[in-house]
Amino acid sequence: MSDTSSLFSEPDVADFKPLILIVDDSPTIRLSLSRALQDEFTPVEAVDGEQAWEFISGDSRIEVVITDLSMPKLDGLGLVKRMRDSVVMRIRNMPVIMVTGDDDTAAREASFMAGANDFVAKTSDRVELLARLRAHRKLAVTLRELEASQRELREQANTDPLTRLANRRFFSHIANKELSLMRRQKEYFAVLMMDIDHFKRTNDTFGHAAGDYVLVQVAQTLANNVREEDTLARVGGEEFVVSSPYTNRLAAIVLAERLRKAVESLEIQFEGNSIPVTISIGIAMQPQDGDVLDTLLAAADERLYFAKNAGRNRFCAASKHHDELAMDMDVDKVCPKLDEVVGMLRHGNLRRLMPHIPKLLEDLIPLFELVNEESPVHIDVDQVREAIVELKAKNEN
Repeated sequence: MSDTSSLFSEPDVADFKPLILIVDDSPTIRLSLSRALQDEFTPVEAVDGEQAWEFISGDSRIEVVITDLSMPKLDGLGLVKRMRDSVVMRIRNMPVIMVTGDDDTAAREASFMAGANDFVAKTSDRVELLARLRAHRKLAVTLRELEASQRELREQANTDPLTRLANRRFFSHIANKELSLMRRQKEYFAVLMMDIDHFKRTNDTFGHAAGDYVLVQVAQTLANNVREEDTLARVGGEEFVVSSPYTNRLAAIVLAERLRKAVESLEIQFEGNSIPVTISIGIAMQPQDGDVLDTLLAAADERLYFAKNAGRNRFCAASKHHDELAMDMDVDKVCPKLDEVVGMLRHGNLRRLMPHIPKLLEDLIPLFELVNEESPVHIDVDQVREAIVELKAKNEN
């Protein structure tokens, strides 16, 4: 690109100046284009495609790219191809205008094939260049606004408006896909149904505004205590559900107890009132309890009912008639805490392991209690609790 004299003339004044990236290895040409555009746009200059990519990736304010074809390191075609392959929607959809020769048909065709939106000839005047820039920027802004509206609509359709958790419809969509994958991989899959205990009493005693506040606090607490790969949803008035892939029965029990304790530990204050909150939980497993989501939800709901009848503020992992109670000890898939312990053991990090043992034993207490109820093997849970106290004291000293 050499002749840019026809790009010079007095520009129109504009109040708002969007960022535009000018990419060319020639300082003269970058300066010429910047001067031609500076009253209507804020030019940012890059000397080649690699530097341009750094700017595009790092500055979300850049709205349009004007680039030459021939440059060292990364040319214009390579730059636009990289942009169109980006996982970032802003970059993937950013308008790119190529600068070509008047009669360079092959370059124009290659530009469009690579994903360029438009081209300008080296002899184009300032009026034509600005017109193209305005048109492409306006179209890009319209597309971004449309995408934002679509994202908002999808979020509204998939999200519970009070707690901002997934709603029942979206949970079913995600959980069914996860369950299908677990079946194909012959992996475990857990569903936990949870219900806030005596929630009607909370509403009647403290009012519906307090009830909504409790729901939000419980939802946040549950969200803070599930794994990133778990899906948490509000599926009813005071009812929540978690789907947990790669989770066997032991892992589900540990998760349930972690959630129960986290909610029980909440200190909720609303308008001067202290509101105690607990939850009851029912657990169902794939493949033990079925391999269809509705069947698992029904089993988890039945066990939630058992947990409530047994006194609330507890979980139930097996129906009364359920005789398949073997515990899978595949600790590699149990939970992040147990995974951490196993990793420490494998690498001989016993010193680092010691502070984790009291918390690990606390997480396993519900498993020990379940074994005592359903197995001839007996574990003295009181002795375990005493050991936890002693270990905590030793670690503190």
